[in-house]
Order: sequence, then C-alpha cells, then structure tokens
Amino acid sequence: MLDLEDDTSRREKCYTTITQLPAYIDPKQPPTKKSPFSAIQSHPYIHTVETILPEALYWSIGDSLDAKLQKPQYAKVFMSPASLLEDEFFNAYIKIGNILMISEGRSGTENVFSLRDGILRLELGKETFERTGLTGKPVRGGGRKHAKERYFVELNLRLPSMLHGKKGFERIIWAFQNVLTESVAWLFCDLASESNGLPKDIKNTPLQKHKPEIVECDVTRIPHREVLAPPSQMDITESTPSEDVQEHCNALSEWLAMIALESPRVTSTDTIDPYLSRYSVPDADDSNPTNLISLKWHGFINSRWITHLLTTLLLETSSQTVGAQSWIALSSNALGREAVDGRDGYTILSQSPNDHSSSSPRRQCICWEFVGASTILL
Repeated sequence: MLDLEDDTSRREKCYTTITQLPAYIDPKQPPTKKSPFSAIQSHPYIHTVETILPEALYWSIGDSLDAKLQKPQYAKVFMSPASLLEDEFFNAYIKIGNILMISEGRSGTENVFSLRDGILRLELGKETFERTGLTGKPVRGGGRKHAKERYFVELNLRLPSMLHGKKGFERIIWAFQNVLTESVAWLFCDLASESNGLPKDIKNTPLQKHKPEIVECDVTRIPHREVLAPPSQMDITESTPSEDVQEHCNALSEWLAMIALESPRVTSTDTIDPYLSRYSVPDADDSNPTNLISLKWHGFINSRWITHLLTTLLLETSSQTVGAQSWIALSSNALGREAVDGRDGYTILSQSPNDHSSSSPRRQCICWEFVGASTILL
C-alpha cells in the first residue's frame, strides 16, 4: 500500500455536537441559535437536501408531510453586478427586503459573487481586484502556495453611507460599471416572501425586468432495501470516555453517508470480498435488516425551508410510537465552497428518546458540520 501525504485532507474538519432537542418545538419560532438549527442557519447556500428514515415511519407520516411541505422555489436570472445597485432593485430587495443570491463560477479559480443579509461578497482574481480599486483581503486560491493571487471583498450595502451620491458608494458603482461589467447567471431566492423562495405575483416585482426563469424543486424518493441498521442510541454521560463517543459518532456518520451513496455494503445481502472492501456496518451482529427511504430535493434551497422541513419531521414523528424505528436523518450539501471557511454541509440525526417513562421524553440529536479546506486566509 502507498502512504500518500495529503495536506489538504488534514485541514478538513468535522465538528460534532450532541444535544437534546426540546420536548416541543414551535414551527413558527424554532430555536435557531441552538444546535442543530444553528447549523442550518450557518449554511445559506445549499444545493441538495436529503432526509433518510425507516420506510414504515415514512408511510405513517407521508401524507401529512406532503400536505405541510411546499416545493422550494428559486429563480435563475442573468444580471451584471451593476444591476444590483439600480434604484428599484436596490431599494426593494437589498435596503428593505431580504434576498439570497449567488452567481455562477467556481470559488478559487473564477470571479464569484454572493449576496446575503445585504452584504455583497466578491471573490476576485488579483488583476481584476486591483483594477476595481476596492478594499479587500487576500485568500489563497488553487495556484502557488504563498502567492496572493485572489482577493475577497465584502460590501455591506445596508449601511447608511450606501446611498447614491456618497463617495464610497460611487466608487463601488464605478468598479461595477467599468471593471465587473459582465452579465452572469445568478440564483435568486426571496427570503422575505411568504411563499417558498419567491413572491406569489412575481410579475409585479423588480425582478421581472431581468426575465427570471422560475425553478421548482421536486422531491425524489429512493428506497433502500434490507439495510443493516445499527443501534443508533448510546447512553452518553459525563463519565463516558471521549474515545467511545467519537468512535460511535464517526461510525454513524459513515453509515449514513454509505446509505446516501446507495452503497450495497450496508445491505444484509452484501457478499463483497473483504479484500476489496473492509467496510462493515457498526455492531453488525446486533443490526436488523430494515427497509429505509430517502427523500431528496435538488436545487437552490434556502435555510428557512430546511428549518421548516426539520421541524415538520420532528413534529410528525413525535406522535409516532417511541422506539428504534423513530429516527430521522437530514443532510445538506453546500453549493460550492465559501471563500473563507469552506463550509461543505452538515448531517443531523434525531434519535428516539432514551427515557420512555418520562411524560415528555426528549430526543437525542447528533449534528455533524463538515468544513473543507479549498481556500484559507493568508
């Protein structure tokens, strides 16, 4: 076997949080500052959401789930950065509204723009950055290790000084009109709308001028037959050795990833030669073959919709019989890698309560947040 050094993989991290969910979660006011909801909020740009649960549990809540969940929506538009600062669009969506946008392009090699909470972030090559005259900070790209070839610019467009006629704002307009002039594809989501990502009457909005292409994210149902399901619950106390907790959480995370990949290694009928694959389901001797199902959405999916999905799943499954078949897992994959912290996504596993005798049992929850290392601040 070859011992290959990979400095990038050593910088990749997984932050694991183990917590107990509240006995009741208000779907209109979920605890967004606490895990796992805080993980959802910290990943605004998501392209794929997948939830995995026992098939028997899904068929008991499927109709109610379909009735409560609307399809996530977003728009695809072609705009130049200067179009963001046009009076009607700028006032309606940035100064007053709350939109989420991200442009085409690959972080680390191309110019990439994103807009969230009124803050416009630009990742630019060195030559383009110097021509704009804007203030930024260097980030390492995919080229030479110590060369400052790429820069990160952050513009808070909601500041009182961000008005036409102000010196700093006019400098931004000049940079957009003379340097960043190309019209690029953007994904657009309106978080202020009551519907799922877009206003109900989009024809009477400033976005209509840019001829948006409306996209709905349909759900795909993927069955997983005869999957060996290990005991997911572990009694964790202050005296539990950290090595045991880490081994348990890593094994569950890997098992869920294998299911998402539709790997035959997790099925009870798998007969792979151990020379070809050394993977085995954790606690396989105590695992029972179970039929599972995945619900997958693909597109530009905002954190508000994902929070609604998780709270709906928790509320629907809480009314079911407490037991080994009442767990749910939710995973999200980030759309590209952010220029600073490289957040790649997260996985949330909600497990049945340990204490069945309690009048209001609380679910145990494990949250894994994955952080990549494609770009790092110098």
